[in-house]
Amino acid sequence: MDHEEIYLLMMDALDDDLPEEGWISLEGHLQTCTACAQEWYALQAVETLLRTTPALAPPVDLVQRTLGRLPHPAYRTWVIGAIYGLLLLSGVIPLMGTVLLVTSVGAPLLDLTILTGIARTAWHILELLPVMLNALLNLAGAFVSEQPAIVGILLMMVGIIWLWGGVYSQLTTPQLATQQVRA
Repeated sequence: MDHEEIYLLMMDALDDDLPEEGWISLEGHLQTCTACAQEWYALQAVETLLRTTPALAPPVDLVQRTLGRLPHPAYRTWVIGAIYGLLLLSGVIPLMGTVLLVTSVGAPLLDLTILTGIARTAWHILELLPVMLNALLNLAGAFVSEQPAIVGILLMMVGIIWLWGGVYSQLTTPQLATQQVRA
């Protein structure tokens, strides 16, 4: 008999489903094979431990406490979206995409002519950067001089947000202090 069959006989013996001829085969093999005999004694010890261990009842409010600790699905969706947004804005996702692209198409990119072309293009972009910044600042200056009302509206919006932020902090601070005193 092979060891897999003996193991199945052991499982049947533990479940009290082993017929008499199975017991004879199992005992005969256990007398000749020390590895299977050690396995059998270990299985019997575990079985005895499981049968003698008292069953524990869960606390009455286990379900309510567990459900109370789980995050709300909408909140979880919002948090996952925020994490992906932060990763996207921080450049992790584009960086991972770039690494994946380089590893999959890496050999042609290591060609010297391609690398010099990329370096030349980057140098041209760096040369154009001051011109582009100057144009953007000139455009912003012209926009502000032509549309002063928009700048005023933006400043008013910032002031209103700042004012209501202060009001909100004043309204919530005393509540936190009284809650801490009660605790």
